This record gives sequence, C-alpha cells and structure tokens, in this order.
Amino acid sequence: MRNYEAAYRDLQLDLLERQVLQGRLAEGLNACAECCDRWSAPSRVALRWIGRNFEAQTLTYAELQVRAGQFANLLRERGIEPGDIVAGLLPRIPELLIAVLGTWRAGAVYQPLFTAFGPKAIEQRVTAPGGSNAKLIVTDAANRPKLGEVSGCPPVLEVDRSRQGSNTFASLLARQSGAFAPIMRRGDDPFVLLYTSGTTGNPKGVLYPLKLLLPVGVYMRDGLDLRPSDRFWNAADPGWAYGMLYAVIGPLLLGQATTMYEGAFAVDATLWLVKQLRITNFAAAPTAYRILMAADPEAVSAVAGQLRVASSAGEPLNPEIARWAERVLKCPLHDHYGQSETGMLINNHHGLKHRVTEGSAGRAELK
Repeated sequence: MRNYEAAYRDLQLDLLERQVLQGRLAEGLNACAECCDRWSAPSRVALRWIGRNFEAQTLTYAELQVRAGQFANLLRERGIEPGDIVAGLLPRIPELLIAVLGTWRAGAVYQPLFTAFGPKAIEQRVTAPGGSNAKLIVTDAANRPKLGEVSGCPPVLEVDRSRQGSNTFASLLARQSGAFAPIMRRGDDPFVLLYTSGTTGNPKGVLYPLKLLLPVGVYMRDGLDLRPSDRFWNAADPGWAYGMLYAVIGPLLLGQATTMYEGAFAVDATLWLVKQLRITNFAAAPTAYRILMAADPEAVSAVAGQLRVASSAGEPLNPEIARWAERVLKCPLHDHYGQSETGMLINNHHGLKHRVTEGSAGRAELK
C-alpha cells in the first residue's frame, strides 16, 4: 500500500510540475526563464507601474528579458557567481524587477531588503554574524545614505531615476548585451533569501529553493484564483514574503502582469488605481481594508462591483471587514494565512469551492 501511495504522490507531483513549470526540478531550470522568458512576447505586458507622482510605465516580458540579460552580464562583470547573494534595497520601481530577474538569470540568489529598514536592521541582515554576506547591494538614491552607516557594507550599485549620465544604472545596463543564457539550477538550489521580521528574536534567514515555485503557482491559481482575464494588484511590499512571493514571483510565473505603485498606501490613490487600471483581483493586508472601510462610503462606491475577488494576508481578518467588502465593494474578501518560512499554508480559497467561516482561514477536515 505504501509503495502505491508513494507512486501516486510522485505522479501527482510530476503532473503539477508539468502544469506550473517549463523546466524540470531534477534536470535543470532557471527562475528568470520560468518567470519571464517563456512568456516573452512584444505585446505581453509583465508590469504596470505607477510612480509616486502618478507617472506611468509599462514593461513587456520581451523588454524584461533583455534587461534581465543586461543586468546578468553586469553582475558577471562585477564578479558575481552562481549561488552568490545579491541584495536589493529598492522601492517598488521597475528596476526592482530587472534586478530580481537578472540576479536569477545569473544563477545568483536575490535578497529583498525592506526600504523602511535603518542601517542597523540592514547590517543585521547582511554583514553581521548570521547575515547573508551579500556580494552586492542594489539600492536607489533615497536609500543609499543608509549604507554608509553599515559596517562592512559590500559594493553598492545605485539606481537614480532622476539623474542622467554615463555612470547611471540605465547607462550601465545599456552598455551590456541583452544576451545571457540562463544558468540552470536544480529544485533544491536557493533563488531567494528572505529574513523574518525579528518580532520574536533576531531575524532569521530563510532560503527559498526553486521547488517553492510549485506551491507559489498553486496558491496563485487556487488561493487567489488568478485568471488570464484578471487585472492583478497585490499591494504588499516585495521586501516581505507576501509581496516577494505573490506580487513578484507568482503573477510572473503564470504569465500575468503585476502592478506596482511606488507611493504609500492611501485611500484616494488606491481607489484611483483600482479604477484607472481596471483592477479585478486585489490583495492587501487587513490594515488596508480597515482604512478603506473607514473612508467616505461615497468615494469607495466608485469601485463597487469592479473587483471580482479580494484577498487578505499578514494578520487576522476581522469578520466585519469581510462583511463590509461584500456589502460595499460587492466582492468576496477571503482571509489567507502563511509564514515567511513556508509561504501560504491555510487559505479561504477563491478558486476552490468550500465552506468559508468568517473570522477563520481554511477549514478542518476529519478523514
């Protein structure tokens, strides 16, 4: 019986692997190829970006593939080898995606750093004992001064979107070839290093292996019910697990466009973006929904019925917020639960039919 069950599990895993991935975990794959190359087409949008001043930029998968290749060549030029760690202290700007995908293309490991971190928090996660020993930090002009106070800081590559010249990030990329064959890795090899928040002790590094792409794909499909017809926006910051896994990796893994807004969360901006970008699938922390619930009902009613589904993660979702979403936003709002160490674990799935109990996530089953 055990042999039969093991064989059945192996078959299920093989089928899932073929559904979610282009490469094979045992034979070789690359996260950039999985999240970019296989969807590369001149008209297929990968990123819809809105800046803090509401300037807009769109990047296609084809454009990202070229820029990821340029960044991978830049990393190679700077001595970054497969398995090395490249840290990103970047806000939600297009260069973040370029750095992430280019790092993976080079076979290196990307380490997200939350931009609200101060020098000590960065030092704790990079250069102190237990830190990542990253070989390079990519940051923007606003966060660059913090790194001057980080003891033993590795080399820094700065992104300054306001500056022009021969030594800017854009010009450094432009001097590189966009051709770079993705470095193949195996399923147990890491591609992301993320540190926990440190609320119960020192932050702990969590290495995400490439095989984590499988449950990420399943969550996007079954938990968030992301469909080809959706316009998707996960408002979580990529400096944390929910944003990194399900605002960056998840939608790109499925060939969908992700949305990034550089500014801070605010009611007016959120409602404008949902309306302007025709968002139909939205994910955020419960705090965001609480702020929307406390806003002028007339302003919120402008997007009533536009969202097909909404999802919440990061802390427990109050039942009254879910009821408010049904009544005012006119869409189901489901609670999802996960951890930095594991990704999403227990969810009120949008894509699966099951009983949803307000105030809880998932359901217990006796077999």
